[in-house]
Amino acid sequence: MAITRDEVVAYLGALGPGELQELILELEDLWGMEPAYTEPGHVTMGAPLDHYVLPGMPELEVVLLSTGPRRVQVMKAMREGVKLELAQARDLINATPSVIARGISRHDAHELQRELEAVGAKVEIRER
Repeated sequence: MAITRDEVVAYLGALGPGELQELILELEDLWGMEPAYTEPGHVTMGAPLDHYVLPGMPELEVVLLSTGPRRVQVMKAMREGVKLELAQARDLINATPSVIARGISRHDAHELQRELEAVGAKVEIRER
């Protein structure tokens, strides 16, 4: 008796994240495959779980500690990364250290940190 693709999808959809992870690792071992590189986090079917804020995960905040010498570039990067108005970005920069993003995914927090540090800012990610 052949199993249909729909039956496989239904079976996989019924698995929890831990069971799915175990199955993936078992199949990688069976077929001699190396896992695809992902940023630190969970290997999943589709996007890493770090792209999502799930219940029970610690809430993250991105804190701007200092702007460094390139204040205008930091303000531009903040406005793009957090979707702020000019006045909001200016107020956050003037109030450093200040929380510039709260309740975002680990992936988004690290991406924002990378963008701000690329223009000279000092940024910290904190768990709440």
